Amino acid sequence: MKKIVFNKTLIFSLLLSALLSFSIISSAQKFVIPIFPDTQGEVGGQMDMFNSQLYWIVSQKDSLNIPYVLHVGDIVNFDNIGHWENADKGFKILDDAKIPYVLCLGNHDTEAVGVNSGSAASNAPGATHLNVRKTTKFNKYFPVSRLSGQEGRYEQGKSDNAYYTYKAGGLDWLIVSLEFCARQGPVEWAGKVIAEHPNHNVIILTHYHLNGSGDIAERNAGYGDLSPYEIYDLLIKKYPNILLVLSGHTGNSAWRNDRGDNGNRIYQILQDYQGENMGDGYLRLLEINPERRSITGKIYSPYNKKEKCEAFIRFNGVTFIQPK
Repeated sequence: MKKIVFNKTLIFSLLLSALLSFSIISSAQKFVIPIFPDTQGEVGGQMDMFNSQLYWIVSQKDSLNIPYVLHVGDIVNFDNIGHWENADKGFKILDDAKIPYVLCLGNHDTEAVGVNSGSAASNAPGATHLNVRKTTKFNKYFPVSRLSGQEGRYEQGKSDNAYYTYKAGGLDWLIVSLEFCARQGPVEWAGKVIAEHPNHNVIILTHYHLNGSGDIAERNAGYGDLSPYEIYDLLIKKYPNILLVLSGHTGNSAWRNDRGDNGNRIYQILQDYQGENMGDGYLRLLEINPERRSITGKIYSPYNKKEKCEAFIRFNGVTFIQPK
């Protein structure tokens, strides 16, 4: 009988190779980022709808592999204590579940709107252009210490312009949250942050970018600083690792796919359902699949247990920045 001789070195090498392959497959697994469209109607008048979204996210945390939750702004409707306390209680659901989130400032999250009315132009006292930068209540209820993962900010003690990093799908990610129709200073600051993270896939979170037709808005809403188009020209198209731009504020659902100055594709997505039954409980569920090189996004309402099929989006052949 022929004696079988085992080559221990070869076996070890094969096992190591198998483990590494499994690790690569595991690290490249898909994940989902829930995105809140404007919640001003829900927080201002239908908290059961708002809470249903938050509890559903908690229930799906593991099955959907959720690393972060994002909000495109207009968290509240009016800048009053009652609305901010509602938002505070709602997001405590995510705090308790240890799910990190990034909140972007909308115009309704500032003193540009009144405490009991929402018209920025006529109901808030003082100069609206200055008031849109007054965010005392937002930073009181959502201080820097509450927003886990935040690594830096434009202004000390304020999350109006801030950045966050995390790992998901075997990739490094950077989220930059910008104020409404941002000033030149935060835009330049954001550029420096992005340049310092060349191996991160960048998500720009801003309240106002696309309009309902899918065009990059060319106006600053009349009281902002730079328009979305100017911010795109000065910042978004300049860096090769900017991958996604997420916004709300106007329209319902739209998207566009542009090529940046460095040849990279920039996927821009709008979600805003505030005019439909106070938001109707919709979330954008953005699925990122590095292995398939795809980004898909559906609109789903946990409150009504229904999807908007016409709002489904898919981007294939996505080039992700690989870690070094």
